[in-house]
Amino acid sequence: MAMKKLLNKPEDIASELLSGLVKSHSDLIKMVDNDLLVRKMPKLEGKVPIVFGQGIGHEPAFDGMIGYGMHDVEVPGNIFSCAGGDRIYAGIKYAWELSGKTPVLLIISNHEGDVINANIALEMAEDDDIDVKSVLLYDDIASAPKGEEENRRGMAGMIFGFKAAGAMAELGYDRDEIIAKVEKINATTRTLSVAVSPATIPTSGQVLFNLKEDEIIIGPGVHGEAGPEGPMKLSTANEIIEIVADRVVEDGEFQSGDEVLVLLNGNGATTLMELFIMYNHLEDLLKDKGLKAFKPLIGNYVTVQEMAGFSLSMCKADENTKQFWTAKTVTPYFKVFGS
Repeated sequence: MAMKKLLNKPEDIASELLSGLVKSHSDLIKMVDNDLLVRKMPKLEGKVPIVFGQGIGHEPAFDGMIGYGMHDVEVPGNIFSCAGGDRIYAGIKYAWELSGKTPVLLIISNHEGDVINANIALEMAEDDDIDVKSVLLYDDIASAPKGEEENRRGMAGMIFGFKAAGAMAELGYDRDEIIAKVEKINATTRTLSVAVSPATIPTSGQVLFNLKEDEIIIGPGVHGEAGPEGPMKLSTANEIIEIVADRVVEDGEFQSGDEVLVLLNGNGATTLMELFIMYNHLEDLLKDKGLKAFKPLIGNYVTVQEMAGFSLSMCKADENTKQFWTAKTVTPYFKVFGS
């Protein structure tokens, strides 16, 4: 079936999306230097500014999550395509100068293009004596086997790291403390996704994979990649969430007695009805394994255009992690009122 989306010219998608986002949330975010998205009210000098460069098309992540308690500067690329190194460098430089030359933290999602462009930006910043360090986030258990975690893709579970980094920055932690804690959280984060139907790339109309009406795929990527496994038959919500939960718990080595952060994330076309039906069974499954979900997050947060399906992300929740997860956050599409 031909792509059906409410668009104008394909070449204008990125600029119109970002312009509409800023216009609708002008109290919280603004655009500078033509394409850098920044928080309207900057942090006080001395608090670590956080920068992220990414492709768009995952809304509300992450261009709808800029502000108090999350990141400060977002460098958007095109659909599913990271911003260039020179633009990420511009975002780093902006954060550095605006913060009174406070050491900058760059968050990187573990995708080949993101890593290459981030490294270019870091080299440019080093050449200009800008103090910036990075932290790499990865969580997708379908993209690399256990024992090769650093080769895994960044997926929806990155929200745990983003939220912790933003909370610590607001609380006045120094950059090395933030990096160490985010790396600890990321090391326990696991995500697995399911696609019920594919997405299309809006600039081209290209369908990213094909499925029959009675098929699903386990393990698709956040850019709509089909994943390493072939299709399997569509079954009930309970049966599918059991498969996914078992794999996530096993890979993460979650143990009876653990508290865990849980994100049940819709891939884009997934209704809250479906997500709540799955969570209804998921919490029972976790209880049977001796796991306690702490303030679960359920909804469409890291999307893949109109892909139908979901992803399950979990990480271990110690007292610090719970504090950061419930800390005040004010962004266009992610708000927490504080514990």
